[in-house]
Amino acid sequence: MPHARITKKEALCVIYADHQPELLTQNQTIKRQPDKKHVEAGEQRESALLENGQLGNKPLAIEQPEDREIIAAARIRPIGHYRLLTGLLVHPKLRRQGLGHRLMQALTPTFGQAPTFLFCDARLIPFYQRHGFALPNTPPGELLQLQRRYQGNAGASAKEQDKNFTLMQYLG
Repeated sequence: MPHARITKKEALCVIYADHQPELLTQNQTIKRQPDKKHVEAGEQRESALLENGQLGNKPLAIEQPEDREIIAAARIRPIGHYRLLTGLLVHPKLRRQGLGHRLMQALTPTFGQAPTFLFCDARLIPFYQRHGFALPNTPPGELLQLQRRYQGNAGASAKEQDKNFTLMQYLG
């Protein structure tokens, strides 16, 4: 059964659906002890895994049931004294249906735990601005180094090297 381990300082939000994306399910499986906290959103359920990657004091493991498919997910990971929103993904066939907005709404409470940043394609700047992100006045050095590394990855394809990632910070 596929699963993902979440480190203590990470936060994750996942939206599941059944194998027929147009028929979204109300059920999802999160394997952990003992109770679940969910953010209800229409026919989908989002699970915001907050409090430094834990609910209460129990470590989390997300398991994808064999009969379910993840249709959207986002992750926040620590980078030094900062937090970086990474991997906000929505299934290509389900984009423009509000799933990305629901992920951001579920993760927003975690953004105040430490200065939170993200890298995005310039076309996505308006999306993140609607959720409280802006261009930082003074970007942290370690994140600027990471940005240069992303953009100058020698092993990346020519298309990936041409990408210009924009650093944004959550300002609320």
